[in-house]
Amino acid sequence: MSKDQYLKETLPFFKDLNDEEKNELISKSFIGKYEKGELVHSKNSSCTGLLITMSGNFRVFISAPSGRQITLFKLYDRDVCMLSASCAFQNITYDVNLEAQNDASAIIIDSSLLKKLSQSNINVMNYILSLTQDKLSEVMYVLEQATFFSLDERITDYLLEQSRYQDSNILYITHENIANELGSSREVISRILKKFEKEGKIEVSRGKITLIKL
Repeated sequence: MSKDQYLKETLPFFKDLNDEEKNELISKSFIGKYEKGELVHSKNSSCTGLLITMSGNFRVFISAPSGRQITLFKLYDRDVCMLSASCAFQNITYDVNLEAQNDASAIIIDSSLLKKLSQSNINVMNYILSLTQDKLSEVMYVLEQATFFSLDERITDYLLEQSRYQDSNILYITHENIANELGSSREVISRILKKFEKEGKIEVSRGKITLIKL
C-alpha cells in the first residue's frame, strides 16, 4: 500500500483537509525503516514527529539514570504515536523513548506541520487530543499495575499476554526483556521465574519460556 493511501485510511481527519493541506501532509511525511532495537525517538532527541506503524511493532518506554526501564505501551499495525511529536506543542513534553521491537517501518509526519494543521483545522486538534488521552489512559493502567499488583502477578499477566499475541505457549524472550517491560531488574525476574518453574507453571531455558500451567 502506498504512503498516500495509508495516510488516507489511518488518519480520520484526512478527509476533512482541503487539497492544499492534503498535499502538504503527503509531502512532509516519509517512510522510515528501522532495525530491531533501533531507537526511533528519545527524551534527548529533537521533535521526531507523529508516527504511524506500517509493519513490525514499536515499544514506548521511560528509563531511569540507573538504566532500568518500564514499557508504557506498544504500537502495532496502524497504531499512531503522538508523544514523539508532543514537543511541537507549547507546554506539552513527554520524556519518553520509542524503539523498534523488530525490523519495522513507519510513516513519520513532520511535527511542525501537525501543529500548523491543528491550529487551522479543529478536526485535527480533536484527533490529537483524543489520541493523547487514549495513550495516557494506557500509561495510567501501567502505573496502576506497577503500584497495586505484585510482581508475580504482573509477570504472569505479561507472559499470558505474550502467549495470546504470539498464539503460542512457547515464548522466545529473555529475562532482561521482561525486566525492561515491567520496570524491574533481571535478577528479580530470574528469581520469580525460577520459582514459577519449581511450581510447575513454566519451563525456562536460555532465551525461551514454555508456559505449562500458568
